[in-house]
Amino acid sequence: MISRTSGVVRLCTRCGGRYFSTIRGGGTVLGCGSNVVDNIYKVRALPRPGDKGFFDCQNKKILQQKVVGGVTLNHLAWAAQVGVDTGLLAIHGNDEAGTFIRSNLRRLGVSLKYITVENTEMSGQCHVLIENSGERSIIMAPGATSRIDNDYVNKHFCSHIKTDASMLTTEISQVPLSGVIALLKCAREAGILTVLDLDTTPEVALHQALLGTEQELIECVKLADVLKPAKAAADDMLSMLTGTRSTSAADLAHQLQQQCGSTLVAITHGSELSILANEHHVVEVPALIVDKVVDTTGAGDAFLGGIVAGLSNRGLPTDKEQLRWLGQVANSFGAACVQTIGGTPTEQSRNTLMTYLKDLGLGVSITEEEKCQSFQESLKNDMAATRHAGQLDMVEVDNFISRLMNCEGQLFVSGVGKSGVVAQRLAASLSSVGVAASFVHGAEWGHGDLGRVHPGRDTVVFLSHSGQTEECVSSARHLREKGISCLCIISRPDSTLAKLCDGHIHYDNLEVKEKFDVIPTGSIVIQELISNAILYEVIERRGITKRIFKINHPSGAIGMTLEDY
Repeated sequence: MISRTSGVVRLCTRCGGRYFSTIRGGGTVLGCGSNVVDNIYKVRALPRPGDKGFFDCQNKKILQQKVVGGVTLNHLAWAAQVGVDTGLLAIHGNDEAGTFIRSNLRRLGVSLKYITVENTEMSGQCHVLIENSGERSIIMAPGATSRIDNDYVNKHFCSHIKTDASMLTTEISQVPLSGVIALLKCAREAGILTVLDLDTTPEVALHQALLGTEQELIECVKLADVLKPAKAAADDMLSMLTGTRSTSAADLAHQLQQQCGSTLVAITHGSELSILANEHHVVEVPALIVDKVVDTTGAGDAFLGGIVAGLSNRGLPTDKEQLRWLGQVANSFGAACVQTIGGTPTEQSRNTLMTYLKDLGLGVSITEEEKCQSFQESLKNDMAATRHAGQLDMVEVDNFISRLMNCEGQLFVSGVGKSGVVAQRLAASLSSVGVAASFVHGAEWGHGDLGRVHPGRDTVVFLSHSGQTEECVSSARHLREKGISCLCIISRPDSTLAKLCDGHIHYDNLEVKEKFDVIPTGSIVIQELISNAILYEVIERRGITKRIFKINHPSGAIGMTLEDY
């Protein structure tokens, strides 16, 4: 069993003349490769070249779903579901896609520590067409991932690999081959196990993705300790290496292992079986039968997540039984994945996976210290966001509070939902220190409360996590038309509400985590934190004393405490 808090055993192995440590105890499985926003569309049938196709969108909604995906993101996320400590080595743009990917990585348990965010870059996106049978076609735009070449790896990633990694995973999919080679060499120097997903055929890698040269591709597959191709890619790779084709799936795995000198080769063959081979043994493991295949997009990625989890749990297999066990584990991950849309785990697919793994002895063991894990996780997430509060832009904070202080009339604080509750508390707290503040529900402005404000005198502060709350955005537009100054506290500075306001405080860089990525939890903590800070600054700038506060708050326990003032 894998414990979330325990390190895994450090094993030293010699295979094919290689010396390396398979797992560095307590380290992180670092993966470098594709991580994208998957835009998913249902189609009646996948179009062939030259043909027309039709979306299956009777309800007029063409884009069915938007999820995160990518070969590397997917397998790291799946491994994380059974307690493996994983982290993504990546470049992101400071764009909507990058923000979406990072927020989902937090939800999936993959560390963001090793991601570089650059304002000039574009984050990766894919368009996935899925027909009713579950088969799919994918069109990819790698974005900043295409910059991860030899120089970038050596400058930005090697230090992380050498100090933090217990295992390195990468891919033949979107990363330039020179970058893949640099990653594998760096990991070898660090003495850690390397895993390579041959996700595309050599033809696609070299002539469509334009990742590099044939010689570089051969060097990649010969550098990796663990090689995971799909059968078609394995067939073509063997043909490139030897000029011949295999006679069977088992022979293919054996020959590829011999030609590449891999410690382990794991080949996926769709819904039929997987084949695992090491220097001495080859096993064929039948795939699990599932009731309904919904989406095969991430099946191979989930399979690799299972390989990573199995290796982290028991190390490299040495005999047939260990190979078969590892194949069963990996097949379980793949089977769980195909029963939901998208390549990343969902609550449903994770529960399905745990059912499959029950008899295989792989899962997450709960120690006494790990009871009430969700409770502890929430505390940890909120404290992490709080620790980063010093990263707020103090220039925009000063502008926000200065505009608030310059309000000559009434200050209105507004919001809806849970943000509205925080807005009520902020209005009440400001009132207690002498600011003429009151709360207006965000939906009430359009039902007569616009008559309460006076242009040139009053100011309205909106609280909205997304900055896209319909009621707040609509109200802000009407208020601006009346000449009312508006401020807001939001997560995203590029949101519609932020653009409508004269000043804002944004907190999108504070690693705010929400349950299911939607339930207002961490955002409420940050909004309360910012509200308290605003109150403190107002007290300081207005010169509020205990005596003044006593006048506004004479009753209750607080009033009694201040009775000498």
